[in-house]
Amino acid sequence: MTVNGNSCLTCKVKNCSLLKPCTSDTLTVISKFKSEIKFDKGESVFEEGDMVKGIYFIKKGVVKIEKWMPKGRAFILKICGPGGLFGHRGHDQNFAQYYSVVALSECASCFIPFDVFSEILIYAPDLEKQIINDNLKDLERMEQRSLSLAFKSVKERVAEGILLLSEIYCYDPQKKGFCIDLSRQDFADLTGTTKEQVSAVFREFSRNSIIRYSGKKISFIDLEALKSFSAAS
Repeated sequence: MTVNGNSCLTCKVKNCSLLKPCTSDTLTVISKFKSEIKFDKGESVFEEGDMVKGIYFIKKGVVKIEKWMPKGRAFILKICGPGGLFGHRGHDQNFAQYYSVVALSECASCFIPFDVFSEILIYAPDLEKQIINDNLKDLERMEQRSLSLAFKSVKERVAEGILLLSEIYCYDPQKKGFCIDLSRQDFADLTGTTKEQVSAVFREFSRNSIIRYSGKKISFIDLEALKSFSAAS
């Protein structure tokens, strides 16, 4: 469903996105041409092989960006929450998406058609710089994940996954935890493990008071302990 969006100048999510450093002129132009699209939980935003349509800025909710492997298993490349950006990897509208995006929760996203976004970038060097920096950060994250998959144990990878979720869901020890939108299989696809391995490590971490959880709710995380696990190799 598509609805009219609010101005980027007053959007609170802007402060946790790559739009934060952009000038008011750039934000005004984006506000003029964007629309808001809502997705239900489990709905596909687009699939691998679909032609590029435009760029999505997440205002609310969480999505998974995944790549399907030859044997029919998905590998989650990235989890995006509010402030996240996706759909911008194509060079033109004839470019096919090389990954799929699925809403893990009810989502609201600002959408800009690709041709309009390309035109905006010509006159918005501040936004173009942020896009380049975002691409470089993604490349660095993928390199680090490749090393983790190659050299780290299941326990270390699960610890990394929990730390990643703590950032996406803005975990605060003073609050009462958070509910994740990932199933055990999603978590396994994110960490290159199996759902059985994920459940076993969660139980071990719980016995050792490193995390407290019930179903999809995580009520406590010992961040320092998990960091020591993830940096063990």
